[in-house]
Amino acid sequence: MMDLSRNPLWRDRDLPVWRQIETDIEVDIQTGVFESGDRLPSEHELTTKYSVNRHTVRQALASLAEKGLVMAHQGKGVFVAEEPFEYRLDRNAKWSEVEKRFDGGAGGRLLSSYESPASKAIAKALKIEAGTPLIVTETLRTVGPGITTYGYHMFPRQRFEGIASAFETTSSFTKALSAFGINAFFRASTWIDCRMPRPREAEALAVSISLPVIIMTYVDTDSDGVPILYGHGVFPKRMMRIRIDT
Repeated sequence: MMDLSRNPLWRDRDLPVWRQIETDIEVDIQTGVFESGDRLPSEHELTTKYSVNRHTVRQALASLAEKGLVMAHQGKGVFVAEEPFEYRLDRNAKWSEVEKRFDGGAGGRLLSSYESPASKAIAKALKIEAGTPLIVTETLRTVGPGITTYGYHMFPRQRFEGIASAFETTSSFTKALSAFGINAFFRASTWIDCRMPRPREAEALAVSISLPVIIMTYVDTDSDGVPILYGHGVFPKRMMRIRIDT
């Protein structure tokens, strides 16, 4: 059995050593070895642990800081950042529920809207024919302490003609949908992934284009179980943690 407790680095691999150190510390943060507010080992302790020079350790710490995982305090050291916002996925998952948790009003902004035919995959999710006209909105929604999401929402045009204008007026899809007689809607399915951001997403979210973002693709239905929207939400990686209760 391999003993990785002392030095978990692979020196004969293409991955830079500083990147391996970054990942190793990130895993320790994610698994609770280092908790929010904890001081990380000093540069000297890390150089000893990983048998590297200070420059390599500083590269790793700088990248962790760019991700928002740690913060340096002059003369005190490097500390684990506060816990990210916890997004709970259940049947009632929707942005208005997040707003309620922070006692925040609707903070949505319509960036663009356009029409697009439903692809086979989206048509299957929405239970409509492929090629059915959709209204697509791109929005930026903010609530609480810097919690922001870039969202794509796709609605069947025949049922939701004017949804973009309704959102622009109310800054809320919950309120906009009520104008179409939908006073309750529910999460049917969610797919979680990650990818690199598009330039416009990175600019709107104020994140680096070189860092991955969390993606939630989902389908919401009305109270009769009829799909009403296909969504694709983009979140900065450190902004939140997704919690799924079973």
